[in-house]
Amino acid sequence: MRQATILGGAALAALLAAPAAAQDDFGGLVEGPGREDVFYNCGTCHSLRTVTNQRLQRWRWDQLLTWMVKEQGMEEPDPETRAAILEYLVAHYGVPEDG
Repeated sequence: MRQATILGGAALAALLAAPAAAQDDFGGLVEGPGREDVFYNCGTCHSLRTVTNQRLQRWRWDQLLTWMVKEQGMEEPDPETRAAILEYLVAHYGVPEDG
């Protein structure tokens, strides 16, 4: 009986951890529109912690994306993808323009 309880507890723990594991499929990025674009465009060259540790204003995220393309060899995303990346970064890892 005790072994069944332990196994049942392990199964419950695995089920409760499932949402966290799903989030980790994208390097710990917060779920939302643009997450996959950030994952595939930013995570190919560096750790996504480099992204998630930043807290930048919109203008600075925009400037950083330009710099990554011009100076770091990031492939230029099409305008729609670039806009999705910028909106995602501002929404989840941005700070107010005056802050």
